[in-house]
Amino acid sequence: MRDKNILKFQVFYFVLLGAVGCFTPYINVYLENSIGLNGSQIGLITAISLMIGVCVIPIWGVIGDKTRKYNLMLLISLASSIVVLYFYSKQTVYLGCIIFALLLEVARLGTMPMADTISMNYTKKIGGNYGSIRGMGSLGYMLGSMAVGFLADLYGLDGPLFTSYILLLGIGIMICLSFPKASEEEEKEKPQKENFKALLKNKNFIFILLLVMLTQIVVDSSGAFAGNHLITTLKGNNSLISWLTFIQVLPEFLFLMVASQVIRKMGYKKFYLFATILTAIRLYTYAFIPNSYAFLAISFVHCFGVACSTVASLAYIQDSVNPAVFGTAVTLLNASMSIAKAIYGYIFGSVYQYFGSFNIFLISAIIVTIAVVMILYTKRFDEADAKLLGTD
Repeated sequence: MRDKNILKFQVFYFVLLGAVGCFTPYINVYLENSIGLNGSQIGLITAISLMIGVCVIPIWGVIGDKTRKYNLMLLISLASSIVVLYFYSKQTVYLGCIIFALLLEVARLGTMPMADTISMNYTKKIGGNYGSIRGMGSLGYMLGSMAVGFLADLYGLDGPLFTSYILLLGIGIMICLSFPKASEEEEKEKPQKENFKALLKNKNFIFILLLVMLTQIVVDSSGAFAGNHLITTLKGNNSLISWLTFIQVLPEFLFLMVASQVIRKMGYKKFYLFATILTAIRLYTYAFIPNSYAFLAISFVHCFGVACSTVASLAYIQDSVNPAVFGTAVTLLNASMSIAKAIYGYIFGSVYQYFGSFNIFLISAIIVTIAVVMILYTKRFDEADAKLLGTD
């Protein structure tokens, strides 16, 4: 019999990432075309908001681990995001966009870490498949992004962008209220103080943070300019963003359903190496082939990188850190991702303004190539693979 709570998590992730899909692929296009900002201004907004956010995001994890009230923290993050989004939608000047982009990051950066902590803890407890939950989120992201893209072609981007995000987060709050509650024993369990310090000294944990920043975050950060590339550089229309999302996320949805099984068969190192090589090929294609159809076609390999940065990375971290600080580890993962996004976002914004979008993807391809070499020669996966493949 199917677990009802797993179904709740699947619907929640479908709605939550559907909301993100309605917003993230289009916000830079909105800032450029509706507000009139240039590449450097967009990059600076991204950098400032993420850098401030990264100072706040570990607090979500520390409070969550100390109180064990992850559900309450998730509700606070969702509700505050809705309030900030409303005021962000009213901004018409550069300074206002900076302020509310910053506040939005502070609010929403607690959402995914809290949701991942709750769902990962629950699936581990019952032996469930986190990949199936995350896969439904990918499906929601795809459908939300496609819907906004087609609506933007009909009615313009200004209306659907913020409205859809706010409405879907409101639905997410209602679903979150029905999540399973932690037992009294789990809520009373307190992490030891030295565990947080040990987390920062955990070489396996630091290694996976660095790897994610050199791979999927590079793709996500350069991908933030995919809409600008397709519409401004390649002279396409808004629906191309919707088709890009479809080609990226449908395979992502399908693959995440079986990603855990594939990783268990291949091992962490082989899977990361396979996915990262494909990612490098994808970015070199973006950089050197000025054709929107080629851009769309190669984007299907996106699913392997997402599996690395979600299912594989979270599983590897859960196996590598003290369970008492797993929530903190997840928020630190997200904080590290935010630091990388801030750096890449500012750099790529400047590159876009002065050198064009093709060079964004070339720089990204070079960074990912460095990650391929790092994976090829590392021994960090050896112990985890020995346990995973049963060869220890």
